[in-house]
Amino acid sequence: MAARIRVLDESVINRIAAGEVVERPVSVVKELVENSIDAQAATIRVDIEAGGRKLIRVRDDGTGMSHDDAFLALERHTTSKLQTERDLVGIGTMGFRGEALASIAAVSKLRLVTNDGSDPAGTEIIIEGGVLRKAERVGMARGALLEVRNLFFNVPVRRKFLKGAQVEAGHIQEFVTKIALAFPSVGIVYAEDGKVKLETPAVNSTFERIHTMYSKEVRENLVEVNYSRGDARLRGYVARPPFARSDMRSVLTFVNGRSVRDRLVNSAVTRAFANLMERGRYPLAILFIEAPPDQVDVNVHPQKAEVRFVNTRGIFDLILDGVHEALTGAPFRPPPLPRESFSEKYVSIPARGFQYDATPEPPQSKVVGSPPMPVEPVVSEPFQLPDTILGAFSSLGILGSLPSSFLVLYNETELIIMDQHAAHERVLFDELICSEKEGRRIESQDLLIPKVLEYSPVEARALSAHLELLQNAGFGIEEFGDKEFVVKGVPTWLKESDVEAFFSELVTAMIDTGLRGDPHGMREELLRNVACAAAVKESKMMKPEEIRALLRRLDRIGTAEVCPHGRPLTVRFPLNEIRKKMGRKPRS
Repeated sequence: MAARIRVLDESVINRIAAGEVVERPVSVVKELVENSIDAQAATIRVDIEAGGRKLIRVRDDGTGMSHDDAFLALERHTTSKLQTERDLVGIGTMGFRGEALASIAAVSKLRLVTNDGSDPAGTEIIIEGGVLRKAERVGMARGALLEVRNLFFNVPVRRKFLKGAQVEAGHIQEFVTKIALAFPSVGIVYAEDGKVKLETPAVNSTFERIHTMYSKEVRENLVEVNYSRGDARLRGYVARPPFARSDMRSVLTFVNGRSVRDRLVNSAVTRAFANLMERGRYPLAILFIEAPPDQVDVNVHPQKAEVRFVNTRGIFDLILDGVHEALTGAPFRPPPLPRESFSEKYVSIPARGFQYDATPEPPQSKVVGSPPMPVEPVVSEPFQLPDTILGAFSSLGILGSLPSSFLVLYNETELIIMDQHAAHERVLFDELICSEKEGRRIESQDLLIPKVLEYSPVEARALSAHLELLQNAGFGIEEFGDKEFVVKGVPTWLKESDVEAFFSELVTAMIDTGLRGDPHGMREELLRNVACAAAVKESKMMKPEEIRALLRRLDRIGTAEVCPHGRPLTVRFPLNEIRKKMGRKPRS
């Protein structure tokens, strides 16, 4: 019988390899630009035509290649970046496999012109579909020029699956933008069909590069991230909520300078924003993770777009705590603080658990409060301000209330409208999160008559999976058959008449958010619903002392100015703008 197993032709092998490395035009740009970065280029120019189908040209002023190295670079598995197997552990360069140029040359018409400066003349090599067509000496300054024409001309199936020119060009510009952010010391020019789309001169810092690439609106909303954990560091910038985008493309993450799409990284970023942003909205973040090269495996994806970390939990916590600290002033999991270190006293109003501050009004406020009520201590809270210090909220003057739950406040430069429900919801949620992290169970009160709740099989399964979370949140709830549950106790803030409505909303949220497999996400979703149900309602007119207490509590938690669902707490009107509209001169 004739042998059925045979060795593939070299040309077939190259095309198979190209299929893994060269997915679309942006793959070519990525490989060529990363080679320029590794060659220590100070300037890089990228030109494309027809979305990269017709032409991709990358020119740099890096180290270039000698005549012999130019030929070797076009062979498969040839590289200057690795020598032994040991070098695979701790890769510090952008490229390392030695497949890119050979793969690109196998599916295009490639022209390479390069010189390393050791010879007056450079080298020009032209390859079509993996076949050498031309090689000669030419005039060339130190650096490299690579032109890729008619990509996939000999692989019509792959070419057929490419998107339109605008779509492919969009992917390329997105990649060039990421490279520009990752390497601010490199000057980069990007042009489509002869028109320059991005031109960023070399600068000294990431912030300077952001300043040249992003709008004033974005820049004014950014806060710096600079956080370390062990031998890993997180730096970069995130936009303050409620500034947001419609998809995850606004989250740009880099590991040791390499732009990556990593589920662990994205999950940590979105989790840090989980209680600060509206559902369906995504943060704007530009984050750089720096870790020892031997703690990061970049050799897990043909296009080097994914990485693996040795210490996945440590990296997750690094991102989560770093971003959260930048946004709120403290890590995501602040350590428990001694109860005796907090001397603040609160008034407890039984109706819905809303606690009001008995501290006298600040001197600048013209509102006279009611006589102080009896006070009782509460458990420790994070981010407390000393009594003698007025924070950003507690220093505000109070003018009164508008219909539909809006408070009217002011400072020396602004008139401020605050959503009282959103503000109270924010306070309660952060206090619940603190209690949960410190391992304290929320106080519960028994019902005179236990309530039996019945649900569909799907609803019952969702609720059953999170009974422990509910019990820690102050609910005395147990299973009472296949589809029934008995509620014997509720947190002190929940009225008995609200039990059925509350659980109906909560079970719906459990199913709708799809978080049944994520206990951390479900816990926070539960606490969001708890806070929303407990917060002062729109119909309630708050007294001056109640407003003052709310403002002080906002300062104590040190939160971002959004509710747990991402809605803003305040809208601000500059007094100078009001003066203009009233025909008066602005004050300096």
